[in-house]
Amino acid sequence: YTAWRDEILIPWKKREPESFKTAWELLVADRGGFIFEPKIGFHTDVVEVDFTSMFPMLMLTRNISAETVLCKCCPNSRIRVPELGYNICEKRRGIVPKTLDLLLRKRLEYKRLVKEASDPTLKKVYDIRQSALKWILVTCFGYLGYRNARFGKVDAHISVCAFARDALLKTAHLAEEHGFEVVHGIVDSLWIKKPGAAPKEVFDFCHEAEKLVNVPLNVEGKYRWIVFLPSKIHPEVPVLNRYYGVFEDGRVKMRGIEARRTDTPPLIKNAQLEMIEALSTAKDYEEFLSRIPKCLSIIKKYAEKLLQNEVNIEELLIAKRLSKRPQEYSHDVFQAVAAKQLMAAGFDVYLGQTVEYVIVDAYNRSPLKRVIAAPLIKPNQRYDIQKYLEMLLDAGESLLSVFGYDTERIKREALYGERQLILNKDA
Repeated sequence: YTAWRDEILIPWKKREPESFKTAWELLVADRGGFIFEPKIGFHTDVVEVDFTSMFPMLMLTRNISAETVLCKCCPNSRIRVPELGYNICEKRRGIVPKTLDLLLRKRLEYKRLVKEASDPTLKKVYDIRQSALKWILVTCFGYLGYRNARFGKVDAHISVCAFARDALLKTAHLAEEHGFEVVHGIVDSLWIKKPGAAPKEVFDFCHEAEKLVNVPLNVEGKYRWIVFLPSKIHPEVPVLNRYYGVFEDGRVKMRGIEARRTDTPPLIKNAQLEMIEALSTAKDYEEFLSRIPKCLSIIKKYAEKLLQNEVNIEELLIAKRLSKRPQEYSHDVFQAVAAKQLMAAGFDVYLGQTVEYVIVDAYNRSPLKRVIAAPLIKPNQRYDIQKYLEMLLDAGESLLSVFGYDTERIKREALYGERQLILNKDA
């Protein structure tokens, strides 16, 4: 639309090739956003701050477009891409920034209206609209690097990433100058910590950071507590996007755990959410630890439901998307088996479809007997109790591993009633 409005010829196919790079230049250039590894464990006094529409905002404020990055008319441009040194045009505004301008202004306005609206219905409408604009803007960034994009160019795409890395690094350094500890950072968000920090201190920091990098920085919220989780395979290694926490207003935020996954059975998801709810009102580390026995009792309650066959079969459904056609799977993964069952029963099954199934005998020698597809479930359908118990214990371990609770300890204390007498920080 912008090209048509401004009478710019629209190429019938992509015409902007990527500039030649040496191996070293490619290594420096071809990277994503900046990451600060999270500090594993329990934290209080943590504030999360997020850049609003960071990548699209950088495209707008830095004039990043296929025709403006490495333009021939401004070789001595003052606007340079960090680390890469690419020049950016100063004589004309790019077609991409022109297009993004209105979208960004409308999203910022809707976000303001969400905060100010007192009518719940209006608040919801504004939130849906700003969310829709958010995903349009996210797509604009991705499309900039798409190989067949008519107005895209890889050099422009990697320039946005370079500016994003620079912005996050500068903001982290500024936070440290203000006395905050950076406990985690990922692409466009920072988790900063300063015991006793007043709200004004956080506001002043955000205001200064916004002026420094020319991208709006907002406070997502202050956490009552937050737990950054390690890798399941290597407990000493932090995971970039795996945590759960509770804001001071009671909102729960979680990433990378079972309750967030679309392929988690409702029973397991509900059990984990109930455990987080039990922990949510804890105000400090000691109070958090004192609530862990409540989590164990929740696990016991759900385990008893499984063992006594008191579970509605719909609570055990697992939904997985087919990444291949059923016959193309080289291994008998559960979703492929369920898809083959559906095909044999006369159902149409296609690539990208989500299939639902229940695990009935996970380790049966015959793959076709390991699961049953949802439409083929019969009354009084049996299920693999042991497998679902394993999933329940894994969900408990995800939340409590940093406090010394692996699946074996959870099994002992929740299912068999054996309790350790001492709970301490190094347990």
